[in-house]
Amino acid sequence: MNIAGTLSELRTWPVKRRMISAGVAVGVVVALVVASGTVGYAGGAITFPGTWWGYLLVVPGAGLVGLVVASYFDAPIGAEATMCDLRWPMLGVISLYLSTDLRTVVPLLDGFGRPVVAVAAIALLSWALLERLASEYRALAQWDRSAEGEDGEVCRTCRPLFPTSSGS
Repeated sequence: MNIAGTLSELRTWPVKRRMISAGVAVGVVVALVVASGTVGYAGGAITFPGTWWGYLLVVPGAGLVGLVVASYFDAPIGAEATMCDLRWPMLGVISLYLSTDLRTVVPLLDGFGRPVVAVAAIALLSWALLERLASEYRALAQWDRSAEGEDGEVCRTCRPLFPTSSGS
């Protein structure tokens, strides 16, 4: 699935997915800003001690996290979220946090490494979203082919993120 296909896919999302995406994005922005210390309160005024690029990258990063999380809800048949789907988005969020962290006395990342890791985190989150939506696309295409008698691919190493209960 290419970027144009992904954008057209996002336009067809139901309202529930869009609301989940927006809510998660706002939550991630607040969590990253509070956890990393990029917004502070000193002398009765709100301060912004972070770098300009940090603020520019937190918002799209949080938006991508929101889109990835929203893609786990109301997935088409065969595209249920698995534990394997969580690896790369979580690594992207952690990298985004580490690149904007100002609270630690000795930061893990310093100097030129911070913006590089932040851009890499955005790229990783973009890739994770593209892969998640591509798995939905493949699942729908396989569902159409299974009606014709063909079998689809199966992941044997991943467990469902939201397993259905076997009992009633």
